Amino acid sequence: MESTSESDPVPESDRKPGRWAWPAILLAPVLLLAGERFVPEAEAEVVAQHDLSLLAVLQVQAKLVIALNLQQPKEARKQLLELESYASSDSAAGALAATHGFLGLEDGGREAVDLLLASRAQVPGVDAAFLEAVRRATFQGVDEPGREILRTRLGWFADLFGTPGAPSEAPMGGEIRHRAMLEIVMMAVGGIIGVVSILIGAGVLLYAEFRRVGGKLFLAFDADRRPARIFLESFAIFLLSMALGNAGSWLVHWLMQPIFSIGGIVLALVWPRLRGLPWVEVCRSLGLHRGKGWIREVGAGVVGYFAMLPMAIIGIALSAGLVALVGIVEKTMIGEGTEGSGGLVAEPVTHPAVGWMLGGWEAKIMVLLLAAVMAPLVEEVFFRGAFYRALRSRMGMAAAGLLNGFIFASLHPQGWMAIPALTAMGFGFACLREWRDSLIAPMTAHAINNGLLIGGLALILR
Repeated sequence: MESTSESDPVPESDRKPGRWAWPAILLAPVLLLAGERFVPEAEAEVVAQHDLSLLAVLQVQAKLVIALNLQQPKEARKQLLELESYASSDSAAGALAATHGFLGLEDGGREAVDLLLASRAQVPGVDAAFLEAVRRATFQGVDEPGREILRTRLGWFADLFGTPGAPSEAPMGGEIRHRAMLEIVMMAVGGIIGVVSILIGAGVLLYAEFRRVGGKLFLAFDADRRPARIFLESFAIFLLSMALGNAGSWLVHWLMQPIFSIGGIVLALVWPRLRGLPWVEVCRSLGLHRGKGWIREVGAGVVGYFAMLPMAIIGIALSAGLVALVGIVEKTMIGEGTEGSGGLVAEPVTHPAVGWMLGGWEAKIMVLLLAAVMAPLVEEVFFRGAFYRALRSRMGMAAAGLLNGFIFASLHPQGWMAIPALTAMGFGFACLREWRDSLIAPMTAHAINNGLLIGGLALILR
């Protein structure tokens, strides 16, 4: 983990950012939120993506329950009842009803389905015909044409329904149970590997600290390098182009999003050059260089990813605490008869890409390329490249890293409860930028993180 500070001369050329930069940076997320709330097409799209992502999360949870049911039926039923708090859509309610039916209609299964569907039917705007079709399929079974119709809304969960005359016996029941057990074993092995990786990461952090205290670990990032402040304008252009692209796709045509996004990325990259700064120094300040060589920088990214895991666990624990707290508040309000919970919903923290993984292998490969290739390249150039460089010209490493990570987290679509976890990840990527200066290491760590998450989901979801 050894690196030396760059000895290149630091150019004094820079450009003071315009006063519009910070307002634009703060305006971008407001535009995104406003579009989701006040543009009907955008709101409908956000709701549809959320419902699809929730269905994907429920598929993972349902497989856990099915596997548990083979050994502890009562505990499985208890866990399934707890999942009913996630029935915030017709599809989610139908998925949970199908899972109840698959576990069996005896021992409270029928009553649970009746209560679940009746509770959902009281919500304004529900699809009563769909809920009735789910009820019939659960209690009476369904033929293949009916199953295919339900599959358009429920996906994998449609396979859990029985057949006419045998409502508790799904045609693929044996295979579903076998695959559920296999996938649970895979998740358990992944969990063990994750724990070992966290321990390794903690060891790496301790080793790095010992070397730093001993004067043997040097950080390559030079906070005095210029240009720096001008990159605040580049970052603002990048964010505004993303926001305007989304708005254009909702209000005009879906092609507006790629046009604005790609155009904004190009403009943001060349903006310092258009402002008269040397291109070579712009690239060097952004971190667009080979550092100590491609192999060493990629290796640093791999090592750095392990070192980030303990920090990520702290953020994930904070996000989990927020989810639990919201759940407690919800239950308290419901118990007191209070209508609503001020918009708080104790649902799983998800990304729209999770729902996209329910598509075929073509969709899974496309999501993998977007998450593990495009996102690390673009996000690291602008967040840890442009924005971090601008912040470090005015503040210390810890403050710049945390602010960088917070804004990085706030612009992600997982919701406010995911901010602590994503802030920790963004802070970790900023630490890698500080260590190596080159963006190759944070890009590598970012790609590993996203690739592992998407690859794991690809093996479980179908």
